[in-house]
Amino acid sequence: MNRIDRLNALLIHLQGKPRIPIGELEDRFEVGRRTIFRDIRSLMDAGVPIGGDAGEGYFIVDGYHLPPVVFNKEEASAILMGAKFIERSADTQTIDTFNKAMYKIKAVLKYSDKEFLDNLDDRIAIRPTPVPMQKPDSHLAEIQLAIATNRVISMTYYSHYNDSTTEREVEPLGMVFYSSRWHLIAYCRLRDDLRDFRTDRIQKVNVLAEEFDPGRHPNYLEFLSEALLGTDAKEAVIRTSAMVARFMGEQRYYMGFAEEKKLEDGRYEMKFVTPRYDYFAHWLMMYGNQVEIISPSELQGTAATFAKELLEHHSAPFLVKT
Repeated sequence: MNRIDRLNALLIHLQGKPRIPIGELEDRFEVGRRTIFRDIRSLMDAGVPIGGDAGEGYFIVDGYHLPPVVFNKEEASAILMGAKFIERSADTQTIDTFNKAMYKIKAVLKYSDKEFLDNLDDRIAIRPTPVPMQKPDSHLAEIQLAIATNRVISMTYYSHYNDSTTEREVEPLGMVFYSSRWHLIAYCRLRDDLRDFRTDRIQKVNVLAEEFDPGRHPNYLEFLSEALLGTDAKEAVIRTSAMVARFMGEQRYYMGFAEEKKLEDGRYEMKFVTPRYDYFAHWLMMYGNQVEIISPSELQGTAATFAKELLEHHSAPFLVKT
């Protein structure tokens, strides 16, 4: 990145937060502290009102505004890629809001870049998944507002496991997208504990004026990891053919994949960490005799029981009754 581009990017970066630590600027632009000092001085000499120091970080004085931002076609293309995923993973309100933003982005592009983006738009797609195309009202905008402002949410939530609806007040800590759904991780005052709420099961949301301190609660990502893997995680070692190792792909990471090594015979030995051997054994069943369970014996026994049950179930119609 040449110096002119870096100065422009530095100015935009400073506009993005109330105060930027100098270490963050060094990491972003991959230059030394002395270079950052010189760049900030150059911006100040050009009339940009920058405050702060190396100890507490730098900021642009409130009230200063950048001229209209202009995107190049590479930046606009990256945003277009993100838009394709938003169309598949967000609620109706978020999609509508993002589409409005895309119109604004296209409006500031050069005519040649607009044509470039239109051509790209027609030739990039996210393959549909077997879920209804109608987007549920997942209240993502309200949830994001509550998270950003540390405000309590009052909501009506449908629990699928017991087919019931409850009224709850929660302290929202973060949102995570996994298993093709958005999830709200929050402290639930009704249950007096952290909970994982699927946003498509939230029927009504009201962001309250009451604020809360998120520092009183554990990190929401650590909570989610424990919830998904379990606190009593167990190891499992298997061996697979090279073909199955390829087929497993990214799915193995959802099953607790930890490490692998290639054996001399071309097979792969994999280690997993799983909270439940029965669930893990069910997953292995789809790969038939292309998977060998090395340890533990408990998992071997569980898989053998499942295999016997499958054999009895599917062979029953062919058994001759006497």
